[in-house]
Amino acid sequence: MNSIFEKSSVGFEELPAKSSVPWVWFGFFLALTFLVCKFLYVNLDLVPEFRFAPILIGLIAWIYWLFCVFRFHTILREITRNHYKITGPEAVGFHFIPFYNFYWIFKWSSDFSDYLNMRGRVKVVSGKVLGAGLLAGVLVGRYLDGAISLFIVFGIGTYLAAKLESHITEIKGLTPEMLPPLPDPSMFSTSPSNKEIPAFMVSPKSE
Repeated sequence: MNSIFEKSSVGFEELPAKSSVPWVWFGFFLALTFLVCKFLYVNLDLVPEFRFAPILIGLIAWIYWLFCVFRFHTILREITRNHYKITGPEAVGFHFIPFYNFYWIFKWSSDFSDYLNMRGRVKVVSGKVLGAGLLAGVLVGRYLDGAISLFIVFGIGTYLAAKLESHITEIKGLTPEMLPPLPDPSMFSTSPSNKEIPAFMVSPKSE
């Protein structure tokens, strides 16, 4: 578990994130656009150049997905005061290493899930399940259909974004500025010189 962090201690207080959670749901729009372009090219007699439209949309969609992964890890670094081990560039860059990228999908999603579950503000499904879903999405795009692949990947991404957003909201709800002020220590003082005796507790003088 400590491998998630650059330091072994996890006793730090989290900070509100400076960056905003990405609009992962925008990926559904890209996936739908990809599907429409593919349908039009296959079923209508369009100019041959139109065949590049689905390829371009698919490329834009995957670039946007990597941007979302980058932003996830940027936020995790911000709220953990840079204790979270995986940086944004690393999270994206390791996707381009052949064969290692299959492991990396499981690695970063597991660390993401483990960290949020360890903090206890939200509950996230196992990183192995998330990684398996992302890998399935990639393989579907490679061997079956690109649109379905994008719907799977951005569906999981939307789930991750929602959990991260909820976690950040909980952090904001616990900032010192939003807590009630501490009580005055003099309220608990027992020194007679600092505390008046109520009149009703003073016995009347005898005549």
